Amino acid sequence: MIPAPSLNFEAIDLTGQRRLRLRDVPRDSSVGELVDGLLGRMNLPRANSEGRPLSYFPLLERESRHLHNSEVVGEVLQENDRVVLHPSIEAGRGFAGGTASLV
Repeated sequence: MIPAPSLNFEAIDLTGQRRLRLRDVPRDSSVGELVDGLLGRMNLPRANSEGRPLSYFPLLERESRHLHNSEVVGEVLQENDRVVLHPSIEAGRGFAGGTASLV
């Protein structure tokens, strides 16, 4: 059986307060393209409280793993999957602008 040219699945933010049911997402798009498109549609902040850019990472709930931006949607996602977007967190920020060593 030949897979459909598009997928339907759900994207949510880390808090679960912002949900978006996605329909007809092209299978040949990259995960990076997907995330870029979702940020605006879900009204997620693109910068932290200090004005630094935020990066978001997608977690595929079914496999409990993070997806890479270069992966292809049709190769990693299945119909009705759930993708959780969460911002990157930099440990050590706030110590006079420096970073903390975790040794």
